[in-house]
Amino acid sequence: MEGFDSEFKNLKDYILKITYRIWEERGVERIRDYYGGKAPVKTPTGVSDKVEEVISSTYATLKMFPDRQLLGEDVIGSEDEPGTFYSSHRILSSATHLGEGFCGSPTGAKVNYRVIADCICRGNKVIDEWMVRDQSAIVKQVGLEPHEFGRQLALNLKNAGSGLPSTEDYVKRWEGPPDSGPLSGAAKNIAQCYQALWEKSEFNILEKSHNRACQIHAPEGKVIYGRDQLSEFLKGYINSFSKGIFRVHHWIVNEEEGKNTRIALRWSFSAEHTGFGSFGEPTGAPVVIMAMTHAEMQEDLVVREYHAIDEISLWMQISCYSMS
Repeated sequence: MEGFDSEFKNLKDYILKITYRIWEERGVERIRDYYGGKAPVKTPTGVSDKVEEVISSTYATLKMFPDRQLLGEDVIGSEDEPGTFYSSHRILSSATHLGEGFCGSPTGAKVNYRVIADCICRGNKVIDEWMVRDQSAIVKQVGLEPHEFGRQLALNLKNAGSGLPSTEDYVKRWEGPPDSGPLSGAAKNIAQCYQALWEKSEFNILEKSHNRACQIHAPEGKVIYGRDQLSEFLKGYINSFSKGIFRVHHWIVNEEEGKNTRIALRWSFSAEHTGFGSFGEPTGAPVVIMAMTHAEMQEDLVVREYHAIDEISLWMQISCYSMS
């Protein structure tokens, strides 16, 4: 890897090793070694642009979950130009809620949740990052309700005199360097399927895009089996947020011998909360879903899929609008 320490065999090796050193070896101060000084980290609920903020948030998470393990399920990646790599890292975390933090007093609850982090890496450092954590899974497992938790975050913003970004600013947060180019191949096919689903409610298109026996990992740590259950899950969202705009901001396709074709997408859907679905009584709130998806394909059909959507951010957006 041009510009990286010789110990790293490839992008996957680099991502897995630095993640392990920072989190499981508790080498939090080593973030300075592996992150640029002004590397932005963008999530659906906030943005940090200083390495010291990344360090402090890591310490805060470890205070809550001191035994956290990060099991690297996959790294889908590309080399966009010599020495500049793009990784999409899917992590299954297990931890025990043993300390104070954003989830309140420790409950001793065991939690499992997924994270997908997209990173641009150059010169042995992460220089840009987008991340989605399944916060609704964490919240539910410690005994809280996602809609109430999102409402409290909105109240905290209001009490601090802060507001939400505009729809345009939320979408801009999810954009990045145009290094993946126009959609093509398997990524284009699956993106067109998602667009038809989200924008036009064409649920029958799942018969052309997803294997009948597909397995879907969804927010709140849910596992969905088959097209019918997937359709019901998506209807809960689309009934709440209709007539929106679906955008793909970055994509990668990895085809390796002996493995399923793997696709990573970073995407957004901007709409208004105008219907009855999975998000309660409609409020008219403008909402942006900032998401990431990993899909595995066999014979041009999705057999396994991971949707990283932070539902807490959606409840926060709805609650902020209701309080305005």
